[in-house]
Amino acid sequence: MTDANSASGPTAAGSLAATIERVTALAAKLGKAPTVVLDPETLSRASGVPAAVVRTLLNGESEGEPDIQLRFLQRVALLQETHNGNGRKVTQADIARGTGISRQQINALLNGERRPTMDHCARIEGFFDRPAGFLQSQDTDALNNALVLLEKSLLEELAAREQAPAIYARHGVESIALRAALLPTDRDRQRVLTWLDQFMSELDQKRDEPES
Repeated sequence: MTDANSASGPTAAGSLAATIERVTALAAKLGKAPTVVLDPETLSRASGVPAAVVRTLLNGESEGEPDIQLRFLQRVALLQETHNGNGRKVTQADIARGTGISRQQINALLNGERRPTMDHCARIEGFFDRPAGFLQSQDTDALNNALVLLEKSLLEELAAREQAPAIYARHGVESIALRAALLPTDRDRQRVLTWLDQFMSELDQKRDEPES
């Protein structure tokens, strides 16, 4: 399997920095320390990125494993150690039974003797109940995706604590931002911004029209 994006570019790093900033701001509103919310070990389990790399990325430094096969091996190994939550490691036999991939193929994949295909990744991701792309995405993107889910959780906690209807009644502008932040991707948020720009342009045009 080839890696179409062998290195995280400035766009990915910029998205990660923006997400970290939003999560940190939400943590402050909830009275939570950033070091607790942005715990590298917790984020490592959520993203599949090694904790040491998570720490580096959170500090704004460029880091990550560029080789897709090594990322695959790192993330499967982490899932094997943490998936059960009871200290029992998920074995190669468990993965073979759960995915329908032969023991021989699983052994070759996890020993680095064979590169994973998209089908291999999809089956293993399904077995571990992880989203599509979990085993292949760049470390920066994987961490950003985990932080977006964390952001959504914090927003829901804030809304529950302060009662969302009251928030919306008091802060019209903030309510728009809150809704937009719940969207899953930066692309979705950009669509909202584009719509708002168009709407404001229409309002300007109406104000400029002579009264009849």
